[in-house]
Amino acid sequence: MNALGALPLWLLPLAPMIAAALCAVLAITGRMRAAAPFITLIATLISAGITAAHFPAAGAVPASAHYAWLSIPHGVTIALSVHIDAMAWMMLAVVCLVSTLVQIYSTGYMKTEPAYARYFACLSLFTSSMLGLVLADNLFQLYVCWELVGICSYLLIGFWWSKKSASDAAKKAFIVTRFGDVGFFLGVLLMVSAAGSFQFTEVQHAVTAAAGGQALSIPLLSTQAFLIVAPLLLFCGAIGKSAQFPLHVWLPDAMEGPTPVSALIHAATMVAAGVYMVARLLPIFQASVVVQDVIILVGSITALIAATIAMVQTDIKKVMAYSTISQLGYMFIALGCGSRDAGLFHLVTHAMFKALLFLTAGSVIHAMHHAANPNDMSGMGGLGKKMRITSATCLIGALALAGIPPLSGFWSKDAILGAALASPNPMAKVGLIVALIVAALTAFYSIRMWMLTFSGESRSETAAHAHEGPVVMTTPLAILALFSLGIGWFLHSGERFTTFLNGGAEGAPEPVVLWLVALAIACGVGGALLGWSMYRTPKAVDPITKVPGYTLFANLWFIDAFWGSVAAAGALALGRGIAWFDRKFIDGAMDAIGHACGWSGDRLRRTATGQAQMYTTVVMACLLIIALAMAITQGGGR
Repeated sequence: MNALGALPLWLLPLAPMIAAALCAVLAITGRMRAAAPFITLIATLISAGITAAHFPAAGAVPASAHYAWLSIPHGVTIALSVHIDAMAWMMLAVVCLVSTLVQIYSTGYMKTEPAYARYFACLSLFTSSMLGLVLADNLFQLYVCWELVGICSYLLIGFWWSKKSASDAAKKAFIVTRFGDVGFFLGVLLMVSAAGSFQFTEVQHAVTAAAGGQALSIPLLSTQAFLIVAPLLLFCGAIGKSAQFPLHVWLPDAMEGPTPVSALIHAATMVAAGVYMVARLLPIFQASVVVQDVIILVGSITALIAATIAMVQTDIKKVMAYSTISQLGYMFIALGCGSRDAGLFHLVTHAMFKALLFLTAGSVIHAMHHAANPNDMSGMGGLGKKMRITSATCLIGALALAGIPPLSGFWSKDAILGAALASPNPMAKVGLIVALIVAALTAFYSIRMWMLTFSGESRSETAAHAHEGPVVMTTPLAILALFSLGIGWFLHSGERFTTFLNGGAEGAPEPVVLWLVALAIACGVGGALLGWSMYRTPKAVDPITKVPGYTLFANLWFIDAFWGSVAAAGALALGRGIAWFDRKFIDGAMDAIGHACGWSGDRLRRTATGQAQMYTTVVMACLLIIALAMAITQGGGR
């Protein structure tokens, strides 16, 4: 173990938090603005170094540090802990890598931004929150860091707060995810009530015992109802954070934040939190077939809807936003089928090529910043000749996303398809069919995006004068492109990823289903060829507008319209009804009590005449009443 390994484990999430505080001071004082990225980068590298030093060797005891913070009656203790096992280490490595590259990239992309130090402060706090979430070994710490991630996303999505669309998007992201987080909080309370502890191991043990027939004492719920309700409430949190149907509507609007932020949110932090939580607590979700079916169904619906919407987008960042939603659906299909390894495998590969795609989109937007709408692909074209590094790396990311072999996305998608085929759950076959359809759609919109942006001739004056970004922006692209090329094969070869997650225990290799592999390749290659054939020659009208269902897809399946009109109108009507009841009944009752007290006080005040004979009469009357009451009581006793 090196010198970084000797540092306390608490420093892993604390280093970026301290850096965020220092950058906040720089932002407030307005001094040493240029020092902000160096502070946050050093802190992230310290976290990365500690992570590397605690690589979980086969058979080694997971690294941990534990501090009992608060004891609650009935024997429940709240602890602040850090715990590094194979799953946590994998996620820590992804967060540290992507965060480091995003920060390096941001020094070029955000160079002219007045709020430079504030940006890096929020970015570092975001990294710290996600590291704390990954390191948590109890529900309390997980929930705290879960909410911190939400706060950081609000700050970064609304970074340009003076821009109304950005501030609205930040509020939308915060409020929509709250719907899921309310369910998540209730799920946490139910789990703690059942287990008497916040610790993951204790909670999972209680659920496993209940699934085995042991009765649990849960108010208002039977044991069987608990095994369904509690995991579904926890899954509500994943639906919100990981932008699954029907709470996916916040993520596309989150593109209003700086593009490097989008790369961090979509690749390694906020949206990955829901997937990681379900994977970490998978035994809880596997205790009920109903819960597994719901996870597969939600993932399938999300993957299909988002893929069809991505097909028709003209905003380059929104193509990738809906792509992220769709790929997260893939991960939940795998988790619903009970395959933690396949879901996390795709999380890792997706983090690489999606971070790459967002940063290449940022490079394009940086070059097109003089355009009226720098995100609009209809005003691009021909950028491949002007931006060769961005073009080449974006193509690698697009092909990896499309699942073209031998790039990384192929291996992880194939693992998900294999898990769905092997699962005995009938709902898994629905997930398999949807995953194959979505594979073709993904390949189509990936190639469409690349063709509209980089191929052909320039379709605007801005595109004609575009140029490549500085080396601090192109270097992260090259690094992520290398990972997108080879990490999938490397982790798949010899079952490395599965062996690593299982603590070095080698399991039986997954059987290769040749027809399924061939079908997956056919879907990917077929979708890519269709995209290439439709966009290889310039057309006056986008060919996608002639596809059946275009109106439905372009209107986002009317889901956003439902939330914005029907659901919002219903919520406002309910709010007005509650406000009326509050004014008329609650406030009215309080006002009536006040008036009654005032009336009684006024009447009592009139009895204070100052005449001694009247006071004597009242006292004597009271004594007489008391004597009569005692006589009656004693008489009744005899």
